[in-house]
Parts: sequence; structure tokens; C-alpha cells
Amino acid sequence: MKLSEFWHALETVYGPALGRSLVVDLYLPAIGATASEALAAGQDPDAVWEALVTETGKGDEARWVHRRDPKKDRRRNAR
Repeated sequence: MKLSEFWHALETVYGPALGRSLVVDLYLPAIGATASEALAAGQDPDAVWEALVTETGKGDEARWVHRRDPKKDRRRNAR
């Protein structure tokens, strides 16, 4: 996961306001820091995303949102 994918996934799953708040305020025990601190320290965005999704109780759909094919989503929604 690229850093840009992390931010896009964050806004897709949590929305812009809640997402940014979670990144700054929510302590993630799995990585021993907030998402903001972990990313600033150079941790892999994928590991940070995994910890955030797990800590907030989101399911696999949220976990893999950055891997969904937007073309397939558009076709599925057009039906």
C-alpha cells in the first residue's frame, strides 16, 4: 500500500473528518503508536492500515478497499 492509497482508503472507509481524527487521536496497540506517529516514523502504511481497521472493528471489505477495482464497481452499480 502506498501512502496515497492509505489516505484514500481512510477517507473512503471513515470519511474525511472522522478518518483524520482517528489517525491523530486513536492509539493503535498493535503498532504502539497512533497512525500519524507510525507513518511519521516511517512504518509501512499497509501495517498501519491493518492496525487501524482491526482496532476500529471494520471487516474485510474495509481492509481491502484500496485493492478494489473501481471499473468493476461502476459496472456492478450500473446494473
